[in-house]
Amino acid sequence: MLTLGGANKLLRKFPAYSYSGGRIVITKCAVNVNSRANNRNLIEKIRERITYDDKVEIMSPSAYDTAWVAMVPATEYSGGGDSDLRPYFPQCLDWIMENQNPDGSWGLDPDHPFLVKDRLSCTLACVLALRKWGVGQQLVQNGMDFIASNGWAAANNNDQFSPVGFEIIFPWMVNYAKELELTLPSSLTSLVVDSSLHIQDSDIRRKQNVQVYALEGLGKSCNWKGVISEHQKSNGSLFNSPATTAASLIHSCHDEKCFEYLISVLKASNGRVPTIYPMDIYTRLCMVDTLEKLGVSKYFEFELRNILDEIHMRWLEKDDEIFSHITCHAMAFRLLRSHGYDVSSDELAEYVDEEHFVNTVSMQYDGVTTVLELYRASQERICDEAILDKIHDWTSAFLKQQLLNQSILDKRLRKQVEYDLYNFHGTLDQFGVRRSIELYDARHFRILKTTYKCPIVHNEDFIRLSVEDYGISQAQYQKELQQMERWYVEFRLDRLNRGRNVLQVSYSLIAAVIVDPELNMARISYLKAIVLITLFDDFFDRYGSREEALCVIELVRKWNVHAETNYCSREVEILFTALYNTVNEVAENAYAAQGYCIKDNIVSRWLDLLEIFAREHESWSNETNVAMSLDEYLSFAWKSIGGTICVFTPTPFLGIKIPQEMFKSAEFNSLSEYSGLVCRLLNDLKTFKKERDEGTLNGVTLQIVGSVSEEEAVLKVEEMIEYNRRKVLQMVYRREGSIVPSECKELFLKMSKMAYCVYPYNGGDEYSSPNLIMKDIKAMIWEPLELPNLST
Repeated sequence: MLTLGGANKLLRKFPAYSYSGGRIVITKCAVNVNSRANNRNLIEKIRERITYDDKVEIMSPSAYDTAWVAMVPATEYSGGGDSDLRPYFPQCLDWIMENQNPDGSWGLDPDHPFLVKDRLSCTLACVLALRKWGVGQQLVQNGMDFIASNGWAAANNNDQFSPVGFEIIFPWMVNYAKELELTLPSSLTSLVVDSSLHIQDSDIRRKQNVQVYALEGLGKSCNWKGVISEHQKSNGSLFNSPATTAASLIHSCHDEKCFEYLISVLKASNGRVPTIYPMDIYTRLCMVDTLEKLGVSKYFEFELRNILDEIHMRWLEKDDEIFSHITCHAMAFRLLRSHGYDVSSDELAEYVDEEHFVNTVSMQYDGVTTVLELYRASQERICDEAILDKIHDWTSAFLKQQLLNQSILDKRLRKQVEYDLYNFHGTLDQFGVRRSIELYDARHFRILKTTYKCPIVHNEDFIRLSVEDYGISQAQYQKELQQMERWYVEFRLDRLNRGRNVLQVSYSLIAAVIVDPELNMARISYLKAIVLITLFDDFFDRYGSREEALCVIELVRKWNVHAETNYCSREVEILFTALYNTVNEVAENAYAAQGYCIKDNIVSRWLDLLEIFAREHESWSNETNVAMSLDEYLSFAWKSIGGTICVFTPTPFLGIKIPQEMFKSAEFNSLSEYSGLVCRLLNDLKTFKKERDEGTLNGVTLQIVGSVSEEEAVLKVEEMIEYNRRKVLQMVYRREGSIVPSECKELFLKMSKMAYCVYPYNGGDEYSSPNLIMKDIKAMIWEPLELPNLST
């Protein structure tokens, strides 16, 4: 329960919660007693889905591609004669006749207002297939009625999702309908064909290599033998597209490998035709990525590691399914690198130039989704990686322009682009999980030549598990925050009226990166450390006297409390007593968890930190700082942020055995220095104007005191931040020769993310004066998360 003081503070931050005296009782996020049982059932169900077999649908069937495969004649390949009068794949005709929508159309989501154009394309393709073989007359008529009523969508590019290559393919289908003596609305033939054929002719001649994905729209005028010679993949397909591959067979190019490819598609898909095949690697990568973003990958670590192991092996083999699919290629790089696999950014060199990308990439990969994935991959750069730097420059500019132009029709995709561009490195785990849940759609579709769904990635089970797991964590966070409010009052820290009270914002940041409910000891010890560091920093920097500062240092050096202890002042007594009891408690709990004593180590680090605080204050007040070089400042500034203590304190409670020698290792110290500099310099960048007015120097103002301009000083600090961020990332991702466990290394990376979160480049000081961050804090701690409507 919260105290009265804590309640009043909460009300100032969260006015939606009422308080009328006494104790606050928060019941909004009470966890259903069946939640954990439901979790277990969902986990097992999802585990079966992850290790999917032939019974699990990877991708929805495509009416458009099925129609093209259905139009393939049996000529020559099956022995000649009159075989050209019958289809080679009659099962595809059967599927078409069994899957017409009630409104006469074919395609997914017949009620979706933005997919009329897609259903128009699917419907015309299916009508052509039925008409070609003289079957399903009533179905043909139903389809023609739908086309007549919805032909307006063909020329609508404003509020319709347009299938890739529509402007090229649809005119050909309209012309073929005339050959089959089908009467289409005159408005459709005049409006669509005239404008589309103009686009078709100009684009094909100008960018032949870009439009090959939609080659079925060229019909017999295409040099199909040349296309097969140049573009046929090892699996026999053209661009992994069943429709394009079928078109090559329809137009008198009877290639055996093309037939074998289509046979393999139907076999793998249980007689149905997807719009792209194969998609195994990409869908599995999407599955890994989705489970991570929804915060539930922890339940499937073994299965997901096996998936990534296999994908890494295929990366090393330069598997065509990865390297010919740009989105898959970029995602594979990002996920493999972030999980510690050794993958080179050189493999992404072909995407460094925007103009080259736009002019050469095939049509299915030139959209926002692909560019967004390249942008995310570029954020995984470590050390000097010019390739990723160049990709980052143009993809970030491209995505910003798309937002400015309001050209991203998909609202969820637009929101995701906004999130990723705003503060990519400052997106904390649980903040991101909340956003991912809110953006997740179990009925999500994508669009290539037609709309398709991936049930293996977007399904009700994933979102149900995520929402339930989030609710369990949220209830735990509320309980712990109340506990920490009591701790704060118990040690009289609320009476230090001149320092910052960062309890709530600090706890929220920590809970957002140390997410698992079971890691409560790690969260609580981390919080106590960061709160005390902030209070001591304010005391030394703002209102404590030199005598009081020296008294605190001496008390920590002796580390002994008795009746005759001289505290010098009430503030010193409160601060030291809180530190003394907290460190002793942490050390006792750490001994129980690890089997060795860390108290002397913690006390030593606290003493070091407080002496640095005193040194900074003495330097600034004595005006000796003018002679201090930037290198001298940086030599101790990384310690003054307190990052080493923040990581050291919760480490024993991460649920793993920590080797005692790790704390004195060069690797641990390097991680402390790199991450400490990221945090210190981000803080300097955000506070230098205020501190300049106060006469306090930091990494920016120290340069301005010399001959460097403010703009140059800021740029220099930004470069140092980026350099040290990459060094942290490099060390965290490294597997070989590391004494520091990955769980511990992750704490350094998460501490850096916390600094990016509270000191964003395009915002204020969200740590001392939280503003924008309060929306994420309120959502994570207090706002109940409802399961979205999953009706189909």
